[in-house]
Amino acid sequence: MKTQAVLLFLLFLITGGCQQQAESVSGPVTESSTITVTDLAGREVTLKQPIERIILMRSLGIYELAAVLGDEVEEKLAGWDSSLKTGDLDTYEKYIERYPRLEETTILGDILRDTVSAEAVLALKPDLVIMNTYMLNRGSKTVGRLEQAEVPMLFLKSEDPFRDPQQSIRLLGQVLGKAERANAAADWIDAELQQVFSKLKTIEGPVPTIYLEAGTRGSEKYGNTFGENQQGQTVNWGSVLAQLRCENIAAGSVSGLYGMGVIRPEFLLTADPDVIVITGAHWTAFPESLQLGYTADPARAARQLAAFTKRPGWSELTAVRQQRVHGIHTRFGSHIMSFAAAQQLAQWLYPEEFQDWNPKQRLQEFHQKFMPVEMSGTWMLSLDGD
Repeated sequence: MKTQAVLLFLLFLITGGCQQQAESVSGPVTESSTITVTDLAGREVTLKQPIERIILMRSLGIYELAAVLGDEVEEKLAGWDSSLKTGDLDTYEKYIERYPRLEETTILGDILRDTVSAEAVLALKPDLVIMNTYMLNRGSKTVGRLEQAEVPMLFLKSEDPFRDPQQSIRLLGQVLGKAERANAAADWIDAELQQVFSKLKTIEGPVPTIYLEAGTRGSEKYGNTFGENQQGQTVNWGSVLAQLRCENIAAGSVSGLYGMGVIRPEFLLTADPDVIVITGAHWTAFPESLQLGYTADPARAARQLAAFTKRPGWSELTAVRQQRVHGIHTRFGSHIMSFAAAQQLAQWLYPEEFQDWNPKQRLQEFHQKFMPVEMSGTWMLSLDGD
């Protein structure tokens, strides 16, 4: 019996020691893993994994980040710029309501006004700073300082609203460990857009003319319309119109560094477009703007849209006489919900061919499938009330 007891005791020591050794080997790894990707500016970027602290240098890109991260956006967003709060207040308030902690998220200033300091960024200890390719030129000083400080940056794109947002969320999904979720959203958007483009290819006959204006300044002052930039490229809403079988009356008549400018009223009245579209959002600096978005009141938006038709000479325009004047959210020209712009504009341009389409319902479904906030408010409307 004594011999058996001794053997059992020795066996206990051996197995216990092995168990302790196995636990120490399978414990936390002290060295972080990394991932290397090519961003949408063509830069090779190596990032630590997992990414826990994110700075969104273009907070208007919250749509893409939220679609990829879902509820994790609240805990991982360490800082952002002021563009969402000043240029899309409805969306800012919607996310603050859903995620109250975001109201405490550090606002770093405006990179395009060169008010973002590298020191403030470094103080937040980010694992990733999400940038946009337009910042390479328009915010070059700040970008240069961040590069010198070796801040981990990833550049996304928004110039082509029908392709760049999907590329951006696929890339975000890759670096944030959310590839399956991001690819599902991108595939859904691509499928929605393909249906529009396929339908447009079957249409014959005259190509309708269109005038699109950013309703930033309200009806009293003309806002920017969209043509080509100095390189002859269409971006933002100019790119949207260039891909939808319509004739943008501003193409060739409005150009500039950023592909936008104010049209001459006389030119507009002479061109007499078939369709007029005013884009809206909630710009805090312009309370008179056409306000559309998550908290927009439909009755107020309808009054604001109707006010544009009271401009001098507009009562004689074909689009006004036929009530083909519409409003649509301005961010549809630069983020992942651009599919709704394609569907809605196609329906306004070709009401008979797209009469059975329901862009608002598709926008609702997108929110249910991929966005962490619920669909609400007013995003598109027409002078005739539809």
